[in-house]
Amino acid sequence: MQVFCNLANQYKELMDFTAVYIAEGHPLEFKGINQATSCSERMQAAADMKANCNMEFPILVDMMDNSVSLKYAAFPERLYVVLDGIVVYTGGSGPLSYDLSGLREWIKSFVAKCN
Repeated sequence: MQVFCNLANQYKELMDFTAVYIAEGHPLEFKGINQATSCSERMQAAADMKANCNMEFPILVDMMDNSVSLKYAAFPERLYVVLDGIVVYTGGSGPLSYDLSGLREWIKSFVAKCN
């Protein structure tokens, strides 16, 4: 997550970044975070992750029915770029196909087209 945060900080003047906290795919990966059993627990886990990773962008929290995760096939982790309400980049499903370098290249290409 820290690498994603660094990428977001690098390009924060050019685009907005947001994370969506979904069901915990890696319980206990972050100190003290277990699988949430309530919305308030999930919100607390998201707040803890935001603090631990020094996120400078908003983090949204999926509902306990996991509707966002299911709609975007995001579990356990996935990267998307949404431009004007349209998904224009879909990264591979994590953990094996989670690829920040692909996102970085997409951003570089997009920024070059805009300049």
